[in-house]
Amino acid sequence: MSPTQTTIPAEKTPVAIALRAFDKHVETHALGHYTGIVTLHGLARLGLALKRRDGDDAVLRKARANFGPFLRGEETFRCNFPNYRVGGNGAAFLWWQGALPEADEQTFEPFIDELLHKAVRDRNGIYCMPGAPQEEKIWIDVAFAVTPFLLFCGLKLDRTDCIDEAWSQTRKLVTMLRDPTNGLMNQAMNFGGAGHRTGDHWSRGNGWAILALAELAQYFPESHPARTEVVAMFNGLVEACLRMQDPVSGLWHQEMTAPESYIETSGSGLILYGLGAGLECGLLKGARYREAFERGLLGMLSYIAIDGSMHNTCMGCLAPGDGSREDYMRHPHIINDFHAFGPLVLAFGQAVRLRVPTLALSAC
Repeated sequence: MSPTQTTIPAEKTPVAIALRAFDKHVETHALGHYTGIVTLHGLARLGLALKRRDGDDAVLRKARANFGPFLRGEETFRCNFPNYRVGGNGAAFLWWQGALPEADEQTFEPFIDELLHKAVRDRNGIYCMPGAPQEEKIWIDVAFAVTPFLLFCGLKLDRTDCIDEAWSQTRKLVTMLRDPTNGLMNQAMNFGGAGHRTGDHWSRGNGWAILALAELAQYFPESHPARTEVVAMFNGLVEACLRMQDPVSGLWHQEMTAPESYIETSGSGLILYGLGAGLECGLLKGARYREAFERGLLGMLSYIAIDGSMHNTCMGCLAPGDGSREDYMRHPHIINDFHAFGPLVLAFGQAVRLRVPTLALSAC
């Protein structure tokens, strides 16, 4: 046996860490919530990877079972975007990949139609807060919410309108909310009044953007005229995030430009997923990207308790206070927040897809 097979206990492998995070989400929170959509997305990717790599479909069956209530219309919960109700990004991903036999075109078509033709938009065509459409409140979280879903459905159905809308939403949001001084995202506009823009560089907000761009960069059609722009936008945000990676922990701070603010794990997990996705599809070449990814995984282990509880996750956050940099820095972190688990499942699931040696995690 090689050292990597004997050094680390099974419960510390990337697969085990990802599954423990999923189970802790189910133990502490309902999946019928937008944060559950993120966690299910991670489980779907992990399950399909294990099925294709090892022929083991246990995790894939677990994912399909948890998507069941969404597909059957049993999950009814308040949400800003209708695609959450059918299982969101992860369900669309498995359907596209031919791994969700419980679903068909009729399952997804009503939600595609609602997004394309009925969702509230601002004057630039960006999906905005539906409760107050006249205020045109936009926020970077929307990129994760709609882009992967529309992209995967468009690829499955060969519908350019879905693919184009997926790119349009993220392109407009990133262009509108990027801080040109450092390439990072601000979270929101118009929540503090017309024309008001938050002053943050919030880790989870940047994580939402990199999640959407990672899915586009991996799967956007090679023949599409916007392909070069998609890759450039993804690479640009990756580089901006890497400049802010904490040199000790390998993670990112709540306010990414302020090392005095706390390490924040949900944004860190999403950024690590983006790095891992870029490595897998060959867009991030060079040892420094792999080193940054694996160093971040190691750093994440310091915030995971033995029972799977997750520490240092910023609690629900949308333009807090006056939306200033300091308001984001003061916004508290809590144990096992809704947002804690999906980024962890995505990041460590990506470690599985990249076959990260378990020896690299022996420090936990």
